[in-house]
Amino acid sequence: MRTLIKNGLLCLENEILRQDLLIDSGKIISTGTNTNSDDAQVVDASGQYVGPGFIDFHVHLDDRIGAYDLADNWNSGSKIAVQNGITSMINFITQRPAQSFSQAVRSAMKKAEGNSFCDYHWHLTPTLFDDALWPELDEWISKGFRTVKLYTTYRNAGIFSDYDQIEFIFSKLKNKPVTFLIHCEDDGILSAARVDPEQLSSSYAQALLRPAEAEIRAIKKLTELAQKYRVSLHIVHVSTLEGVKLINESRTQLKVTCETCPQYLFFSEDDLKEPDGYRLICSPPLRKAENITAMREAALSGLFDLYATDHCAFLKKDKRGSNPYDIRAVPNGIPGIGALIPLIFNLYTSKYRITEWVNRLSTNPARISGIYPKKGTLLPGSDADVVIFSTNGSERKIRSSYADVYDPYDSFTTTLNIRDVFLRGHPVIAGGRFINDQIPEGQWICGI
Repeated sequence: MRTLIKNGLLCLENEILRQDLLIDSGKIISTGTNTNSDDAQVVDASGQYVGPGFIDFHVHLDDRIGAYDLADNWNSGSKIAVQNGITSMINFITQRPAQSFSQAVRSAMKKAEGNSFCDYHWHLTPTLFDDALWPELDEWISKGFRTVKLYTTYRNAGIFSDYDQIEFIFSKLKNKPVTFLIHCEDDGILSAARVDPEQLSSSYAQALLRPAEAEIRAIKKLTELAQKYRVSLHIVHVSTLEGVKLINESRTQLKVTCETCPQYLFFSEDDLKEPDGYRLICSPPLRKAENITAMREAALSGLFDLYATDHCAFLKKDKRGSNPYDIRAVPNGIPGIGALIPLIFNLYTSKYRITEWVNRLSTNPARISGIYPKKGTLLPGSDADVVIFSTNGSERKIRSSYADVYDPYDSFTTTLNIRDVFLRGHPVIAGGRFINDQIPEGQWICGI
């Protein structure tokens, strides 16, 4: 069916124009004024913004981390995503012990197939760097995967790579069309961090055990290695002003991008000192209160390329941890999918830079993940993932997840109103409500 969205304020990559948008066969056909299409269904977007579908670049869904299953599967995570205008999410494929890399990929893809309300893609996380990996990795890169995730910590979880191994991986893949996503916390600094035993019952110990210096040192080392091998680098969930400054100072020497997450813009380590501070335990941890102001200023100055959630939600019963006297037993991660778009809108409200807001939640994530211009733009030929929204709706509560989780943003509100959402030209949300919440229609973005 052809669809004509008329009279909207189109959020193009560098400007906002009052234009029409014509959709046919799941693709954007044209944008312009006075568009006529007698055989099209007409959607009036007068007084509304019309933007490309949003993208959550960094989510953890339908997986097991440590001793706990994650609270959100593809169905629940994608349902709240689409209701907030997110039409694509990028999850992680982590190779397990005794798994070949291709087995890991196929297992993860099977979980998502037929279960997601939005389209989806993957970051690859190999963990067994043996001779069998490289031809398998080449195969998946040739099929459209463009990002590889590495960790500079989590030795006990089996996903740690030291700097020598990362240098070797850079040397092996330096001529491939991939961007390396790096979790930057120096394992040496983390291993040396100590607190008094009686402090371990306080969630604040998380901030002491994972100090800011660990992130800063790892960022410095990784940017040096990336410059040496001329690889593309993306630093995930940056939590410190010093870290983002290092990254931006490196932009003249290498291709480097970075993200931050809402938790580092709205919470501080003081929140960990509360009796229920364990609800906010994540890695990297929350930082000092003055860091919030500095990070927000960095964001509004354009120092972050994108915003993502690092959504890693655990059920309430699991988030309490198996040992209430040792916060190290609390699983690391908080929910965020449903909160991402309204929270970052709230951040930008004071400046009211809609184009910049949309670019960092749609266009830039698509570019860095290698799915642009299929996603992340309203250009002719792109998938017709379209969000119609207003910025002055009735105030509503923000909700991160439909699962039984502790929601860190349950006291936050927004006036952002997501009215209609189209996925590849097909309407899935109309008037803020699902048209059919029983049939997930999401697809893998780079099909084989």
